[in-house]
Amino acid sequence: MTWTNDSIREVLAQLRRQRNDDGRFEAKSCDRSIGSSVWESVSAFANTNGGTLLLGISEPDGFVPVKGFDPNRITAQFIEGMGDGNPQGVRLTHPPIYEISRCEDHGRPFLAIDIHENSITEKPCYITAKGPQSGGYRRVDDKDVRLSPTEVFEFENALIPSPADRRTVPEATLGDLNQDAVDAIIESARQSSKILRGITERNEQLARLNIIDPDGKVRLAGLLAAGQYPQQFYPKLLIDVAIHPGLAKSSSEGPRFLDRALCDGSMPEAIDQAVETVARNLRTPTFVSGVGAKTDSEIPRAVLREAIANAVIHREYDARFVGESISVDVYPDRVEISNPGGLWGGVTLATIANGESHCRNATLTQLMHKAPYNGPGGEVTVEGNGSGIRFMIREMESRALGAPTFKVRPDHFTVILGRYGLEYQENQQWLTSTGLKLTRREQSALLLLRQHGPMTIHQLHMALYADSDDVRAIMRKLVACGVAAERQPDQYAIASGGSVNVQESANASDATLNDTERAILAAFSGVGELGIHEISRQVEKSLPTIRAALRKLVQAGLVVATAPPSSKKRKYKLNGLTE
Repeated sequence: MTWTNDSIREVLAQLRRQRNDDGRFEAKSCDRSIGSSVWESVSAFANTNGGTLLLGISEPDGFVPVKGFDPNRITAQFIEGMGDGNPQGVRLTHPPIYEISRCEDHGRPFLAIDIHENSITEKPCYITAKGPQSGGYRRVDDKDVRLSPTEVFEFENALIPSPADRRTVPEATLGDLNQDAVDAIIESARQSSKILRGITERNEQLARLNIIDPDGKVRLAGLLAAGQYPQQFYPKLLIDVAIHPGLAKSSSEGPRFLDRALCDGSMPEAIDQAVETVARNLRTPTFVSGVGAKTDSEIPRAVLREAIANAVIHREYDARFVGESISVDVYPDRVEISNPGGLWGGVTLATIANGESHCRNATLTQLMHKAPYNGPGGEVTVEGNGSGIRFMIREMESRALGAPTFKVRPDHFTVILGRYGLEYQENQQWLTSTGLKLTRREQSALLLLRQHGPMTIHQLHMALYADSDDVRAIMRKLVACGVAAERQPDQYAIASGGSVNVQESANASDATLNDTERAILAAFSGVGELGIHEISRQVEKSLPTIRAALRKLVQAGLVVATAPPSSKKRKYKLNGLTE
């Protein structure tokens, strides 16, 4: 984007309030020249989600322009380092797309340089002289973190089908296969495809199915799908289920775990055990089904099975990763399923639910698709047709649990399934009694305060899986609406008598706000964004009065603008309304 002095001024104000850089913006003084840390940040932004460099801005001095900064010299150095000038000066392999804006603050110049995220085919971006292992970075909050060996491996192999599940297990023999499981796979294959057409000899059938190779050696995929005990050869290829008493690992006194199970055996067996372990530690509500009633776990077993089975078939089985288990962590407010290995095949968070099937482990997927589990209708362990994410979203939202959320690292993937759904009548009635129309994340924050009592920003950050600044914005809104109160710095609780409607909340909000500002906050109830003319009509105040009030609300962090002041599309919304 092209930054203007007005639009970048809001960014600087935010950085000054939070007193440090963040995942989106990085300030560098560059008073004489571009240092190596600039190229580290370019690499980190290109390998993560993109971001903006603020060159000529001093963080130690409070995010102000550096005296004597020469934008022409630094621009030339940057362009050369990115490969658009002297070819001898190129600093990066796979340099990203970038856009340079020249800006001023208090009459002093600086540069705002947008760095685009690289496509999967152009990752990792790294400092050429150091190589990908020492010169590649990713962005974590305000830090540029060097890529690990497994992250570099995942970037370099993100579009290459993995051969790992087809490799043979040197010490395994046919006796290490569960013959009942093998028979079930053969029968399923015979009924569902032509794969066994023309052969009757058992070893030929096993080779055709890729349970063994042509020389009779057991493949890893065959051992995982139908083995007696794969963990004899790979002790960590299991599913580790842990039930935690607090909102984070080891976050409370007392026992570290309320329950724990190392789910082993073949992968269909391990998936079954993991699903049942999680389910017995969740609520078991009864809900209407047709003309009768049905009891299931709080998060439906089918969703748990889908998420855990996905982790099994999509995890990385390369030798670099076989020392790490799949983990299932159950917290009071969520269930997290994590597997080693990042997104594969060009899948991104934006496309993960588009219904396309991408799997790095094609042989294992094929076998697991034919391996039945002990379900009511003889279902197979996985479907393998790309519908799993959509199914989970549909089932979770139908129970008012909210869609699954995802956390992605280059070498790790986590699915987060929310608990404490709005389908519980008591929760729904209580939220309705506030008279507020809140986003799901705001509703979840209120329910967490109600269920756990006072909570810190850090605890809410861990529970909601939201950035701490986003959590603060949510809590500012809930405080302004009169349903939450700040008990001590960065700790919040339900406000006494916290069932109020929007108009009452506006009157009960921060005493530093005047009537017009409170009325503007109330005008946002039930809507996402409003233009200044819409706000003027609703509040019945003149445009100059509304502009002055909005400036104060933006500076206070209660309201954010959606576009620069010069844009005709500029609107406003409550800070934290991102869902």
